[in-house]
Amino acid sequence: MRGAIVYLLSLLIGLTAAAGLAWLVIENPPTQPNVALAIVLLVAAATGLLAPLLAWLHCLIPFGGRPPVRRAAFRQAFLIGLALALAALFILVDLLDATLLLGILALVVLLEWLAQTRVSPRRDR
Repeated sequence: MRGAIVYLLSLLIGLTAAAGLAWLVIENPPTQPNVALAIVLLVAAATGLLAPLLAWLHCLIPFGGRPPVRRAAFRQAFLIGLALALAALFILVDLLDATLLLGILALVVLLEWLAQTRVSPRRDR
């Protein structure tokens, strides 16, 4: 039950951030503070909306055993949100091409692989 509440709150935060992002893009001119706020709202919207979906996919398709679903889903959703924000920044300065997009995706995959293979320190007491 606690997991459902966490995912419901995540979905609520994602929907609120997506609505704020839509309002910001439609109603305001693209000044530097507005662009910075739009990037933050994009990360929050992507993380909030993708975390429940990724947790559901983790339960549906358990690759390599069962990782801690909630933590892994939020971490992966946050990495995807950061990748979207980075791609949006490169679009704003007209630098995004297929090679750079593949580099961003490779960086996200590398960070996730490093997060999954890290060894937690042993506590010898």
